[in-house]
Amino acid sequence: MTGKGTAMTGTSSGSRAGLRPHRASGTAMRTATRGATWGVLAACVLLTSGCAGWVRDNLTQSPTPWRRIQPAALPVTLPESRDFPIVAARTRDTGTVYKSYIVVLGNPTVLPGENRLSIDVQTLPDSLMGALVQPPRIFPVPLYTMETLTAATAREFPEMRVKVADYARRNRYGDYDYVTAQDAENSCVLAWQLITDRKRVLPERIEAVRLEYRACGVGSDVRALLVPFDTMTMTLPETMLEAPDPDGP
Repeated sequence: MTGKGTAMTGTSSGSRAGLRPHRASGTAMRTATRGATWGVLAACVLLTSGCAGWVRDNLTQSPTPWRRIQPAALPVTLPESRDFPIVAARTRDTGTVYKSYIVVLGNPTVLPGENRLSIDVQTLPDSLMGALVQPPRIFPVPLYTMETLTAATAREFPEMRVKVADYARRNRYGDYDYVTAQDAENSCVLAWQLITDRKRVLPERIEAVRLEYRACGVGSDVRALLVPFDTMTMTLPETMLEAPDPDGP
């Protein structure tokens, strides 16, 4: 440090006397260090014993049963539609991190299957332990591979001609991908989107939102089928911001 530090290395009796208080202080520091070490060890014991069950439950949590809710309780507002009115709404929780919704929409066709909008909301943990030991995601990332998409479209649209869109489409919250399916009388779409833009789109307490939209209608107007997904408004419980134009500043 300074000249004072250099003086402490001298061999005079005054210098040795000046070192004595530091020896006593060093003893106190060693005692404090031992105390801190025991505190850390005790905390570790508590974490491995008292929190072991919490960690196990957090990593193996099962979803609650689906329960009906009123459309007003949904975190989404859909445009008025004669062909795709809201028929029912359901929700369930998976632990304290995930909340899922299914919005059942009207189906003007005779095709099997349910027109729907499904939503998975991943919130941020509200504790340090929750942030350190998070449960596995309830949806895959990426949402689809070609293998899983082929299986999904075969299940959703049997005996229909399926085509993956060449380009992504854009709604209020960013880009999304979709496929179309058609037969002689009907058209269908399956669209999916993962929103993770916490800086510009998502509310502060939301980590991610997964959306999947399935709709079938009479005729060949695929764009009309996508209107509800393009124009919906999300509230979680704060309103999500619209994604900025990718060509903008």
